[in-house]
Amino acid sequence: MREIKPEDVSKLLAYSYILFFSVLMLYPIYWAFSGAFKSDVEIFDPTKIFPSKLSFSAFLPPSFQMLYYTWIGNSMLVASTATLITVLISVPAGHALARARGRFYRTLSTVLILAYLFPAYFLIVGFVRLLSLWGLINTHVGLILVYVAFNTPYVTYLVYSYMFAIPTELEEALLIDGYSKWRILTKIIFPLSFPIIITGALWTFMWSWNEVIYALVVLSSPNLLTAPIGLATLQPGESIIPWSTFWAFSLLYSIPPLIVFYALQKYYISGLMRGAVKAA
Repeated sequence: MREIKPEDVSKLLAYSYILFFSVLMLYPIYWAFSGAFKSDVEIFDPTKIFPSKLSFSAFLPPSFQMLYYTWIGNSMLVASTATLITVLISVPAGHALARARGRFYRTLSTVLILAYLFPAYFLIVGFVRLLSLWGLINTHVGLILVYVAFNTPYVTYLVYSYMFAIPTELEEALLIDGYSKWRILTKIIFPLSFPIIITGALWTFMWSWNEVIYALVVLSSPNLLTAPIGLATLQPGESIIPWSTFWAFSLLYSIPPLIVFYALQKYYISGLMRGAVKAA
């Protein structure tokens, strides 16, 4: 009989750990995915782990209303606009902060990350009061402003950290050659910073795409709701919940971020790695 070595025990524990958390994370995803294609009878049958026959009824009218597509479109509009504005603000700000000299600017960079670490939902009353004063309650513009306010400090800090990987001598040489600062920013800094820009953009998009609390407070009209809030409305009665429609909508809602992340994942990983380079 082969002797059991400590390394074998370590491997067994490691594999057991990975298997346990893989099942813990993937099983709910599988159940929601399969539920979208089950009939109403099979959904409540605990013996039916796999659908006996794929049913697409949950994706078709009248089960799946056009309003659901409107909610997904609203999420795309809000998340994309918030991402674009956040990137346009954060990249020049992060670059300027990295190139500035003095203790004040180093302190400001620390304040940026501390501002992001502040509990977001603790500020909800203040944001609602501001949006009320500006007449932006129940508007996508108001929600976009909230998302930009929360994500800009973090993305600015990411860009700030990344800029130390770009030599200042390069910019100084271009200034001597007659390049304007705007041209250096658009022609040199933006292309060289593309990985960290994608990283910040993906972070902002995912955060805005999945955010619930502020969307619930700011928006109230059914045709303005984002998809996470729309999901919560799929309860037509006190005892009847359209689970197949709920899961079908969840499945469709998960497709856009998956496509975006899959298309840009190599830049995202590169940006995370190189963004760790920071001056002492």
